[in-house]
Amino acid sequence: MPDRAELKPARVFLALWPEALIRDRLAETGQRLHKFMPGRLTRPETIHLTLVFIGDLGRDRIPELIDKLGKVEAPSFRIDFDRADCWRHNRVAYLAPSRPPEALFRLVAGLESVLDDLAIPFDRRSYQPHVTLVRKAACPKANPAVGRVSDSPEWGDIRPIMWSAERFVLVESVPIPVGVRYDKLGSFGLL
Repeated sequence: MPDRAELKPARVFLALWPEALIRDRLAETGQRLHKFMPGRLTRPETIHLTLVFIGDLGRDRIPELIDKLGKVEAPSFRIDFDRADCWRHNRVAYLAPSRPPEALFRLVAGLESVLDDLAIPFDRRSYQPHVTLVRKAACPKANPAVGRVSDSPEWGDIRPIMWSAERFVLVESVPIPVGVRYDKLGSFGLL
C-alpha cells in the first residue's frame, strides 16, 4: 500500500531564500517591528521572499517542474529592502523595497511563463515584493512603520538591508505543530 503522504499533493511556491547574514538581519528587524506591532514573529529559518505561490501540486508533477526551472536563464540582482509597513487587511508587518529592481519582475514573469507552459495553476495577482516578518500584527491606524526604514530612535536603529539574489528555490510548505516547515525541493542559480 502506498504511503499516504506520497498521495497528498505538495503545497509549493517559488522564492528567494536569504543567506544566513541577511536572514539574521531580517529576523532582527522583525523583532524591532514586533515591539511596535505585536503579533507572531516569522521564525528565522522560514524568512523568504515569495516569487510565485503555486499551492497544491501533484507530486508526480514536481520532477517535470524542477527540470523546466533548471532551464530558466535570468540575471542575478540586488534588492534594497528600505521600507517597513503593515497591511491592516491581513495583519502582516513586512519589509519591502521602495524601488524593486526590474530584474525581479522579469524573473517573476519568466517563472509564471514556465508554469503556464506546464499548465500548472498558480496564484495570479499583481506582484508586490515583500518579506513577511510579523503575522497577526497589531497594525496601528497611524502606522509608524509606513515609509522609509530609518535610524529613527523610536524604531531602534533599523537600517536598510541589501540582499543579493543569486538563486531561487522551489519550496514545499509542510505543516508541523509550531506552524510550517519549508523543505527546498530544488535550487536554481541566476546568471
